[in-house]
Amino acid sequence: MVRNIGIVIVSIIIIAIVLDAIVSILSRPQAGRKACQDAGIPYKTVIAHRGASYWAPEETYFSYSIAKNVGADYLEMDVQRTKDDVIIVFHDDTLNRITNVAEVFPGRENDPINSFTIAELKRLDVGKWFNTSFPERSRYSYSGTQILTLDEVIDIATSDKGLYPLYIETKSPKNYPGIEEQLVHILQTRGYIAKNENKINAPYAPVIFQSFEIDSLLKLQKLAPQVPRIYLIDEDMVNQKGWDTLIAEAKQAQCAGIGPSGYLGWPWITGKAHRNGLLVHIYTVNKKWQYRLLDWFGADGFFTDRCELLMEYYVKPHKKPFKEILANID
Repeated sequence: MVRNIGIVIVSIIIIAIVLDAIVSILSRPQAGRKACQDAGIPYKTVIAHRGASYWAPEETYFSYSIAKNVGADYLEMDVQRTKDDVIIVFHDDTLNRITNVAEVFPGRENDPINSFTIAELKRLDVGKWFNTSFPERSRYSYSGTQILTLDEVIDIATSDKGLYPLYIETKSPKNYPGIEEQLVHILQTRGYIAKNENKINAPYAPVIFQSFEIDSLLKLQKLAPQVPRIYLIDEDMVNQKGWDTLIAEAKQAQCAGIGPSGYLGWPWITGKAHRNGLLVHIYTVNKKWQYRLLDWFGADGFFTDRCELLMEYYVKPHKKPFKEILANID
């Protein structure tokens, strides 16, 4: 009986070792490390998805301040443009999910972002929905929180006189012709992109561009070739184009990597990217078991709403005690 148990245990260990070896061969993790190094991006990257958006209204002063105080590697955001040509940081194409637009502008709930001026958008509250949706995480201070401009997010990022790294998505760029030029101009003006042949003295790339639109990444490649680019990929894109085409497009735009959905983070997919010199940042992952599984599958970093949790998983120390950060919000 004891002998049989021993045989079973040894068999399980052998199977685990073989399986781990197979996953490693498929995913090529060392190639991912090199791709990160070549792009100047920290390996095992902690990307604060819309800031610390589990703990505060997404893409607001509070979510970015929490993520910055925790010490996430990058503050992630989506950029769009108002009717009067101001670049704002906002995810959705319309306002009705997370603002009180129905109260302030009745009948305009489903109007696109670019039909509103910045003055109109500043009248909206993006904190009330969070307090209502997540009462266990609600805060008095969140009430009345405003939509931010890109310049205001940069103000938060540079409040300590440094360039806190940014990870910026051009959201629905076809709706905003010329937004790439405008974005690069702002980042040059604010010191995130060096002009001419100058280089910025920073340990890692101070800004990364990302988009689901390859045309937008191609424009950004011409405007600011020194800035790493990530090609975001969802399941529909895979079904329509296939992985070989998507990888080829990423290489055409000289991207540093791809950003697939977590459902696409299989080791043979990660390995295909790594073999082509591309790093892999997976979105949006919020639980330790998911980090562990996809990390095993070869992911080089994650977009996460819970940057404090991912930092614990990667054994990266918080800049400040997390309980203290939350306690100081109000």
